[in-house]
Amino acid sequence: MNEQVNGIVIKQIDYKDNDAIITVYTPTYDRIGLYVRGYKKITSKNVYATQLIDESMFLFDYNPISRFQTLKSASLINEHKGIKSDYDRLAIAALICEIADTVYDEQGYDDLKSALDQLDKCSEPYTVANLYLSLALRAAGLGMNVDGCSICGATDNIVALSQQEGGFVCKNCNSQLHLPVSDAGYLRKMRIINKADFTVFDKILGLGLNSFDITRELAGFLKYYMDIDFRSFRSLLDINR
Repeated sequence: MNEQVNGIVIKQIDYKDNDAIITVYTPTYDRIGLYVRGYKKITSKNVYATQLIDESMFLFDYNPISRFQTLKSASLINEHKGIKSDYDRLAIAALICEIADTVYDEQGYDDLKSALDQLDKCSEPYTVANLYLSLALRAAGLGMNVDGCSICGATDNIVALSQQEGGFVCKNCNSQLHLPVSDAGYLRKMRIINKADFTVFDKILGLGLNSFDITRELAGFLKYYMDIDFRSFRSLLDINR
């Protein structure tokens, strides 16, 4: 049965000599694997609509019992040129795609599309990365506690951030933990990014959230709780050494 859906390519694996299997995130099926014949051939009509981060219309034979669906054709909607022409943005996009593939169980299409569309054009690429990371934590049920102390619930004298405790820690509780004290401005930024979503993205621009330090912190929380070593994060570490 023919099926046609919009989707975004989040993964590509070479298969056999000239073929590939791509993972596409769609609003209809969430993640779906598509078998692309002749992917590496110069004459392939689909290759320009099936690259990583391409948003395209995909036509395929749908077989509910098959692991992969056979792609018939793909029509490009948005290749995200702004991302592909900038190494930093491309590295961030790779991390976003890896998170979409490994963290989100379902209903992650809107967050993914919003993140890539904003990353393609906005002047604060790390704000995009940080917002997406915080949304991924929430989607996985691991949202950081930024409403008060994660141990006693106090809402004043917040001085530190703990992966083990899941969020903010107050001065009194930290007297036992001895965590490094964080700057109040940094903690405020962590609260903002963990309360926002892409519907208010324009309002959080210019608030100092375009920081790799925040990216490192949020990625650290994901790794701590999900034990996932994001390969694409290593490129960001190299860029920000």
